[in-house]
Formats: sequence, C-alpha cells, structure tokens
Amino acid sequence: MCAIFLCLHIAMITIFAIYGVLPLLIYNILSIAFYVFMPFLIHRKKLTLFVLLTYFEINIHMGLAVPMVGWDSGFQFTLLGIVVFLFYCEYIGRTLKLKTIPSLYLIPAPILIYLAVYIISVNVTPPYPLPKGINIAFQVTWWLVVFSILAYILQTFISVVLRSQRELSNEALHDKLTGLPNRYYMSHFFTSALDAKESVKRYIAIIDIDDFKAINDSCGHNCGDAILKTVADLFRQECPEAEICRWGGEEFLIGGMAPKEDPIAMLEHLRLAVEQARIPYEGKEHSVTITIGFAWYEAKQGIDEWVEAADRKLYEGKNSGKNRLVY
Repeated sequence: MCAIFLCLHIAMITIFAIYGVLPLLIYNILSIAFYVFMPFLIHRKKLTLFVLLTYFEINIHMGLAVPMVGWDSGFQFTLLGIVVFLFYCEYIGRTLKLKTIPSLYLIPAPILIYLAVYIISVNVTPPYPLPKGINIAFQVTWWLVVFSILAYILQTFISVVLRSQRELSNEALHDKLTGLPNRYYMSHFFTSALDAKESVKRYIAIIDIDDFKAINDSCGHNCGDAILKTVADLFRQECPEAEICRWGGEEFLIGGMAPKEDPIAMLEHLRLAVEQARIPYEGKEHSVTITIGFAWYEAKQGIDEWVEAADRKLYEGKNSGKNRLVY
C-alpha cells in the first residue's frame, strides 16, 4: 500500500506542478516523505501507529483536494475505501494481539469529510479547476486503486473465513494428541456403513492398550501421551486403507470396507508390530501390548449393536490374558 500511494503522489506532483496547484503540490511533497518513512514503522512493528498516521494523511489529503480542484477529480472515492480498510486493519491488529482503536470510532471522520467536501463543491467553485481529461484520469485512477484494495481485502477475508472453518472442523473432528480422527468423525463411517448395500462387507475393531493406567501411574502421563502417539503412528503405518480414530482414552477404533487383504490378518500383524515396538521416553525404552475385539457388520444391525459386538470381543480378550485379537 505504501508503494502504491508513493507512486500516486509522485504522479500527482507532476500534474499539480503543471497546472499550478501550489497547496496540493506542497502537500504531496510532504506525503512522499511520509510514505518513504512509513516502511520503517512497519519494520519496527508499529502497525497501529502506521494505520493511524495513514488514516490522517488520507483524510487531510482528500479533504483538501476536492475543494481545491473540484468534485469531478474523484479524490473523494478514497474516503469510501478507507472505511473498509479500517476494518481490515482492526482485524489484523486483533489477530496480532496489538492495541487497536475500534474501527467504529474512526469511521465517522471520513464519512463527515465526504459529506463536507460534497457540500463545498456544490456551493463553491474550486480555485484550481483541472482539465476534463485530467479529471477523468484521476477518477479512473482512484476507482482502480479503491476497487483493487477492496477486492484484495474482501478476498483476504474470504480466505481467512474458509481457512478458519477448515481449522475448526479439523479440531472438532480430530484428536489433538494423536492427530487421529475422533469418535464424532467416525459417525460418518457408521452412517455410510448402515446405508451401504448388504453385499458390501464392513468391519470394525476396537483396540485397547493393555494396562495403560499402570503405565500412567508408574511412568507419568507424559510418558503415556508419548506411547499413545507412537501407537497411533503404528496404526497409520500398518492399516493405511482403514478408517482409524481415537475412540477415547487408550481405546482406538479401526474400520474398513471390502478390504483388499484379510482384515483379521492385518490386525494380527498390527498386534505383533505394537508388541515388538520399543518406545523411547526420557532415556528409557517402553513396550506395550494391545487387545483387539473384531466384528463384521451384519444386515439390519444398529450402530450401537455393531460397536457392542466388537466391544464384547475386546473384553473377552481382556479376560482371557490380553495381547490378543478376538473375532
């Protein structure tokens, strides 16, 4: 923005010098010095001061220019653009956690200046009228500048909103510790399973880390978190075709549809991989085992019944020695 305004002021100096608009010529010389200095404020992160000084410079400039050269010059258009610019700057300031002045406190000034210069231009002949061609060039230039800035700001807001929606959706549907989807995300899998044709084979497996409470009690919760993350990574590596989620605590759920390989063989391979893994934490290696309860989806089965079927197999494995796959 500094670069654009600097170029505009340099161009205006030439025009005002040719047509003898001395007050605006002097002001534009000061404006050039102003916009040469502004990047230093940005570099020093004085963004609030930068916005305020730019705000005053534009208001003063446009408040002087329209009465001097007339309404047809189009300088007043910038006053409309600054309203949107203020909201954008407030958003940036709040995002960066800077002290900001609410836009609503600053907006009245450019609106009042716009109305004032309109009234003046209607009732008073400008002392430095410019040729029609120059006025047209000014109007086109200011419209292009204002619309370009507005288009950039609005596009930025759209991008920010869409990114925020994606981030919020991801946070709502994913477990923060492991990065895996959570049980709310898995509801989509269950819905698709119930809507599928009966000929499509689907399965779920509930997986529990054996004696996880004892690990937390003896080694601490940070160690437990490291184990959860490592086990989650193993699930991703060993079951790339499956849907995986953290079901809650030390429980995970894996589900799939018409697998290319036998899911029971895949899960048995996963159980062995976890058993053989060594998880480093604070200079020590830890090992864990998992118990898996497996259930195929059966026609006309409800979600709760399906999960309960896998859960029964899980507890059957827990009660018969752990570290096993029951199906």
